Amino acid sequence: MGKLEGMYEDDREPTHKEDVAHAKRSLWIALMVVLLEYLFFLLELNIKLPGWFTGVHPRAIDGLPGILLAPVIHGGWLHLFSNLPPLFVSIWGISYLYHSIRLQVLIASYLIPGAAVWFWNDPHIHIGASGWVYCMLAFLFTSGIMRKHPRSVALSLIIVFLYGSLVWRIFPGEPGISWQSHLSGLTGGILLSFFFRRIEIFDPWRQGDDLLDDDPFDDERLTENFPVRRPDDYAHDPFGINGGIDSDERRDFNQVDHENPHRYSPDTENDR
Repeated sequence: MGKLEGMYEDDREPTHKEDVAHAKRSLWIALMVVLLEYLFFLLELNIKLPGWFTGVHPRAIDGLPGILLAPVIHGGWLHLFSNLPPLFVSIWGISYLYHSIRLQVLIASYLIPGAAVWFWNDPHIHIGASGWVYCMLAFLFTSGIMRKHPRSVALSLIIVFLYGSLVWRIFPGEPGISWQSHLSGLTGGILLSFFFRRIEIFDPWRQGDDLLDDDPFDDERLTENFPVRRPDDYAHDPFGINGGIDSDERRDFNQVDHENPHRYSPDTENDR
């Protein structure tokens, strides 16, 4: 695999202003996708769509278009609105935290669940964006662990916590739930994280995290901030007033006072 270093062409870290602008762009990307999902659903309700506009029909030639179409087809308002919030947050997280590979990850996570479901031996037609959501969540979590990227892991766990039923819907048993799509998405997201593991990304918070790892009592840092004083320094400056100045550069303040008594006298202004 190649290496995509940094967020910008000159391989530099973004300024705070650029980082905020990037976060806003990521929000707009997520918002546009959610809006398209909503518009497609309105289209389903108001227009009679052609027969090929359907979900994934496993092992059927006429079900192949469903690999592209299934994520934008929903069975009702409840189905739609149960997918939109985690979809929005997942897309924003990938767009923001994985800027340099966001397009590849978003497209791959969109296609993988439907393509995998097509190979299942199942008579039902599978629709909905939940497979896409599972794939992105699995990528955020697994890639975050491999890259030691705490924000990625935290974001995926927050989504799972807010939508706790996501955990149990990868198992068969609940009628009307495409657990095959969920399991395929979960597996696909893990594979994607391994596939892109060697491509470097820029973590906008990495510098801040590294500060937490610094040991304030590290010997080198202590030596840098607090110069080590030699034994002969204490003979001339026992209380450390001169801050470790070399003996040949240190001045005798008593001698200076004799040469220029008005320089250090607290009553200089009153004597004039």
